[in-house]
Amino acid sequence: MIQATARVLKNQIEVRIDSATWLGRPVEAEQQGMGHRLRALFSTEYHLYRPEEPETVAATVSYRPKSDEIRIQVGDESWKTKSTTFGPLTFEYGGATYTINERLTGRFAILEGGTVVATGQLGFRSCALRDYPPALETFLGYLALGYVIRTLTWEMFG
Repeated sequence: MIQATARVLKNQIEVRIDSATWLGRPVEAEQQGMGHRLRALFSTEYHLYRPEEPETVAATVSYRPKSDEIRIQVGDESWKTKSTTFGPLTFEYGGATYTINERLTGRFAILEGGTVVATGQLGFRSCALRDYPPALETFLGYLALGYVIRTLTWEMFG
């Protein structure tokens, strides 16, 4: 199971995948000064750190409210969700196209073609993913971080 949870007072998002915990921190929080700290509270761009290399940015995950897209950057590779008016989010990963069907209850399913490959649940400043294939685990960890950033953005500006 993947569990991403915002720790607002710590100004970070924890992503737990089994026993490992990744930390997402706003990019602005890494700069000095009070102005950066205030901007970090409203950040839509986070650096992700893994415990095996705590000082190295493993990925950058961001959310773009105007286009309702989550962007994931890992080294030279990048992915983004695509939003359609009144339609589901989609993304391409590993040569396959996936669709995210969201319900008003906060539950969602990730489908490849017509087959469910993962299920999820949005909570208060959290996102949980279950029943996914091991090959998607790392990518879905990034996506869970993006969903929490998206939720925080909607809370702040929605």
